[in-house]
Amino acid sequence: MRLFTRTVQLTGTLADGLAISTEIRAFVSAKSGVEIGLWLSQFGAPVGTVVYAAAIDGLAQLHSIDEALVADPAYHALLARGAEYVTTPPVDGLSTPLHGDLGDPPPVGSAALVTTAVVAGGKYAEAMAWGVDMAVHSENVTGYPVGFHMDDFGTFGSVAWVSVAPDLAAIDVAADKLNADSSYLEKLGAVGDLFVPASGHRSMAIRIA
Repeated sequence: MRLFTRTVQLTGTLADGLAISTEIRAFVSAKSGVEIGLWLSQFGAPVGTVVYAAAIDGLAQLHSIDEALVADPAYHALLARGAEYVTTPPVDGLSTPLHGDLGDPPPVGSAALVTTAVVAGGKYAEAMAWGVDMAVHSENVTGYPVGFHMDDFGTFGSVAWVSVAPDLAAIDVAADKLNADSSYLEKLGAVGDLFVPASGHRSMAIRIA
C-alpha cells in the first residue's frame, strides 16, 4: 500500500471552503470505494491548508479512480463550486512506507504529526536505517505507531515520519515523553550528515472528515 495525498490551500471564508472540501471528500470516497480522510493543518503550513489522504494499492488504482472521476459531471460540478476557494493548483503526493503499516484510516478527530527531511547524497542506506530506528524508538516511547515513508515523486530523497495519535492531548503527552527520553535525544544528536542541512520540517494536522 502507498499513501496518496492531495494538498489544497483554501482562501476566502474558511468555513465555506471546508464545507465544500468535505463534500468533495465524501463524493470521491463513495465514488471510488476508498476511504479518504480530510485533514486540516494546524501548524507548519499556511492557515487554511487541507490535505486529502488515502491508502491505495499503487499508480494503477489511482489512475482508475481518476478516470472514473473525470468522466463524472457531478464531480466537475463540485470542483466548479469549490473553485472560488482556491487560488493555486493542488499538489499531489505519493509515498511508500518503509516502516509501519498504513492499516485502517485514523478516525475523525485524530491528530497527525509529520516530520520531513531530505536524505543527503551518498547517505541513503545509513539514512534509511536511522529513519527506521527513530520510528521504532518513538513507537516504543510514546505507544503510538510511527510510519517512515519515502516520497515516490517530488524532491529526490524526501522522507517523512508520520505519527498519528487519538487527539491533541495525546500529541502533547507523546511529545513530553520523547523530550524526556535521553535515548531519543542521543539518537537525534547522532544524525550527523545523513540529511541535507536545514531540510527538516515539522507540521501537524487534525482529521476533520
